[in-house]
Amino acid sequence: MMPWSKLNIKGKILIVCCCLNMWLAVVIALSGDWSCIISVVVAATCGICTFKKRYQHQDADDINKFK
Repeated sequence: MMPWSKLNIKGKILIVCCCLNMWLAVVIALSGDWSCIISVVVAATCGICTFKKRYQHQDADDINKFK
């Protein structure tokens, strides 16, 4: 995952979704259900997507817009 400070609002939403999915995967895994793998895959996808330029700050105007 990219650092929080380098992400725009969409990227920050992806990180939150990644953390929620990992928490959900742990809860499901503790109940003994194998469907937790789906949640882990979704969390990994959200984390990997933060490396795309679309979810990162592009220029100074983009950075200053959300401060």
